[in-house]
Amino acid sequence: MSEKDMIERYIYEVTRRVSQETRDEIRMELQGLIDDMCHAEGCSVEEALQKLGNPAEFAKRYREDNNYLIGPEYYDNYIWLLKIALFGIGISAIISAIAQGIIDVENWAGFFTNFFTELFTTFINGTISMVGIVTIIFAILEYRKVKVEIKPEEKWSVNDLTKNAASVKSWTPHSLPPVPDKRAIINRSESIVSIVFITVFAALLLFAPQLFGAFHYDGNKLQSTACIFNLNEWSTIAPIFIFCLLIALADEVIRLVTGYYCKPVMYSSIICNTLQVAGAVILLKFMPLFNTDFAAQIQEYEGISEFSNADILIYWGNDFFANFILVFICVIACIEVAVTIYRTLRYS
Repeated sequence: MSEKDMIERYIYEVTRRVSQETRDEIRMELQGLIDDMCHAEGCSVEEALQKLGNPAEFAKRYREDNNYLIGPEYYDNYIWLLKIALFGIGISAIISAIAQGIIDVENWAGFFTNFFTELFTTFINGTISMVGIVTIIFAILEYRKVKVEIKPEEKWSVNDLTKNAASVKSWTPHSLPPVPDKRAIINRSESIVSIVFITVFAALLLFAPQLFGAFHYDGNKLQSTACIFNLNEWSTIAPIFIFCLLIALADEVIRLVTGYYCKPVMYSSIICNTLQVAGAVILLKFMPLFNTDFAAQIQEYEGISEFSNADILIYWGNDFFANFILVFICVIACIEVAVTIYRTLRYS
């Protein structure tokens, strides 16, 4: 490892643990500090970094507090993800409110009453649930760095670093991980889109599962609906469905927070996709997920005597439809895991 590479690794490990707004300033300050130590004291880069100590501990000198549930390393991403999740909750609340208003409408006054009631209820309940879920995920990520004892903020200087030599002997600059390869960087926009989709889908499943289906109108008035899900057993089905979505959400959060392909991301992908496939098997093979009368209800509402061979509804209610969805889920999960493993082993 060259001295330049060693410095870049050290600065990266320090700045990724501080707030986004201060990273550029701390990066320049730390670069200048290392240069000054090397020139003024005549020590090597390795000796200078050894004096500065473990970057995880050194980064704490730039923090204003040491007692927190979610620290600076994750706080920016935590707030950003909350905004994304609340945006998704807002979309699902609006969709649900509009649909409920149309379904139960008798007149315009009734539409607006149903709309605002459903909007408020769905948004509040969804917000409370999502804030709790995201906070728990980030608290778990932060847990390994939480400090039990509370220490007051202290002023420090380079001369003070030698006093902590005993506490950093186990750390050496050679243990610094490399700065991630550009090809190992995870596209944040993909994670954001996935998080929004999962949030909207989960909220609609929780608060308006009846929207997943077909609507039958007589003129301008809604007469009936045919839901693809088995609403009679929904109280049993929904927890497993939501669990699978939360596992997917946790995986995307880990990808978003980590920012690049590495072993934690790889392990997360393997575990989360395995759990999701297991959940899909339970839902599709062992539980009455779908409304078996859905195809018959469509025939009745639309006056169709018989479906053609090209119509997918001809397979409704038999194992072919469930097996097709299960195979599709397994293929997608395998592709995602394979890509993650390849990029981790190739570029990490």
